[in-house]
Amino acid sequence: MLYLLQVNVGLILFYALYKLVCTRDTFFRSRRFILIVSLVLPFILPFIDVREWLESRDRMIMLTHFDYSAVLPEIVVGSEVAETGSRVFVLSEWIGYLYLAGVVVLLVRLVVQAFSLYRLIVRMPEKEINGVRVKCLNDPSGPFSFFGWIFMNPATVKEDELDEILTHEMAHVKQHHSVDVLLAEMVSICCWMNPFAWLLKREVRLNLEFLADRKVMEAGFATKSYQYHLLGLAYNHKYGLSNNFNFSHLKQRIIMMNKKKSNAAGHIKYALFVLPAFALLVAGNISCSQDASQTEDAKEEVVAPVSPEAKEAPADSTAKEEVFMVAEQMPEYPGGMKEMLKFLQDNLKYPENAMKNNVQGRVIVQFVVEKDGTPTEFKVLRSVDPDLDAEALRVLQTMPKWKPGMQRGEVVRVKYTVPVSFKLQ
Repeated sequence: MLYLLQVNVGLILFYALYKLVCTRDTFFRSRRFILIVSLVLPFILPFIDVREWLESRDRMIMLTHFDYSAVLPEIVVGSEVAETGSRVFVLSEWIGYLYLAGVVVLLVRLVVQAFSLYRLIVRMPEKEINGVRVKCLNDPSGPFSFFGWIFMNPATVKEDELDEILTHEMAHVKQHHSVDVLLAEMVSICCWMNPFAWLLKREVRLNLEFLADRKVMEAGFATKSYQYHLLGLAYNHKYGLSNNFNFSHLKQRIIMMNKKKSNAAGHIKYALFVLPAFALLVAGNISCSQDASQTEDAKEEVVAPVSPEAKEAPADSTAKEEVFMVAEQMPEYPGGMKEMLKFLQDNLKYPENAMKNNVQGRVIVQFVVEKDGTPTEFKVLRSVDPDLDAEALRVLQTMPKWKPGMQRGEVVRVKYTVPVSFKLQ
C-alpha cells in the first residue's frame, strides 16, 4: 500500500505542475512528452532509494538515522484495545478489497472495449477514401481511430468535411496517439481512487486532439470552416479507447486553434519541469517511506527500568558489533505486523496500581534484534510510570525470535522502538 500511496502522491504533484506550467502555451508536442513523464515517473521513483547515498555523506548520517527509524503504530492498552485494533485491521482490509474490486471492474471494462474494437476491425468492410484506408461503419457513430485503423460511416459525413476528418484521424494514426490513450487508461485503472489520475487522463486525450487539430491547420484547411464543422458534429461515440474526431471540450480546442503560437524560447520551462518535479517527488517518497515504516516495518522508542540481570546480559560478545538504526531489510516479527500487534494486545494488561491512581500515558521501549532474531537490550526511552514501564517491558521481553535484519546481504543487529499507550476511559 505504501507504493500505491507514493504513486498517487506523484500523480497529484505532476498534475499540479502540468497545470501550472504547461497549459498556457501551444507547445503540444512538448506537452505530450511531459504528460507521458507525468504518467510513468510516479511508478518508477518509489524504487529510487536515496537513503544509502545520504548515509554515505558524513554530515547526513545522523539525520538519516533519525528520519528512517521504523516506527510501530501505537499500541493502546485499555478496556477497548482488542476491539479498536480489530476495527483498524478490518477497515484496512475492506479498503484493500474495495480497491481491488474497482481495479477488476475497470479492467473488465477495458477488455470489453478492446474486444468491441477488435470485432469492428475483423467484421467491418474496408474501403479506400481519398487515398486513405477506412473501416466503414454501419451505425451513426462518429469518425475515430485506433492504432492503425480509421473508422467512419461515409454516409453520415458531408463531402466538404471528409478531407478534414481524414487528415485529423491520420494525425492520430501516424503519431501513435493510441499508445498515450492506453497508457493513461492503465494508470487511471491502477489509481482509480485518485481523481487526479482521471484528470491526467483527460489532459492526455485533450492534448492529442490539439495535436491532430494542428495537423489539420498545417494542411491548409480554413480554420473557421473547420471549427464550424466541429461545432456541427453531434455524433454518439461509444468506443472509449479510440481517438474520436468530435472529442469533447470543443471550446478549449477552438481557443487553442485561434491562439498565437508561443515563442520558442518558452520551451525552457519544459526543460526545467522534470527536475523540480523529480526532486519534490523523491522528497515526498522519503517522507512516505518514513511514515509507512511506522506502519509496516515496526521500530520506534520507549524506555523503562531494566532489571540488573538484563543489563548484565552477555553483551560482551555483541557490544563490539555495530547496531543499525536502519537496515536495507528490517527485522520482522513472525507473521508480520498484524501478528505482533495481536501478540501485544493479547498479553498487555493494565497495572492495577496505575488504574487506581488514574495514571496513563505513552511508554516508549527500545530493543535490539540480534543476528539470530532474539530481542535483547530492552530499555525505556520515555518513562510514564514505573508500573506502566514494567508492564510494557514484561510483555516485550517475552516476544519470540524475529526474522533478523539484513544489510548488504549480511545479517546485522538492528534497533527497534515500540510505543505503548496506556489509556483509561
